Amino acid sequence: MRNNFYKLPIRFDSIFDEKGGDMPMCSEIESIDQHIELLLTTCPGEHQFDKNFGCRIWDMDFERVVSRQKWEDDFKRYILEAIQKFEQRLRDVTVSIHIMEVVREDLIMKATAIKKKVIVQVNGKLASTNDRCGFKYTLFLGPLSAE
Repeated sequence: MRNNFYKLPIRFDSIFDEKGGDMPMCSEIESIDQHIELLLTTCPGEHQFDKNFGCRIWDMDFERVVSRQKWEDDFKRYILEAIQKFEQRLRDVTVSIHIMEVVREDLIMKATAIKKKVIVQVNGKLASTNDRCGFKYTLFLGPLSAE
């Protein structure tokens, strides 16, 4: 697979150095992976040039959970909607999640927090080749953060 995509984070220093280097590139799969991770960790309204870019899971971060099943269904739906809207290189996308409670200790602040750890599995097919692919992300909720 050819590396025709810019690698994140974009490093402009390679363009401006004296050797006139190229910007780091990556494969289509790596580019999609990086883009979905950026999408999942961006709150709608946060992106300066597209206020709709991001994933609505941020709306759920401190939401009161009345029904765990409804919460999980909404969480998956928000991820699926964001990917379908902003990642056109994937087709037939499915999203599954696994939620667990974890204890995180902050040694500097001498505090312990219980957070929800959500493992997100995204599967689909590359639009360019019809090959199956999968991506895995780990998020911590309350407040939302990535591993």
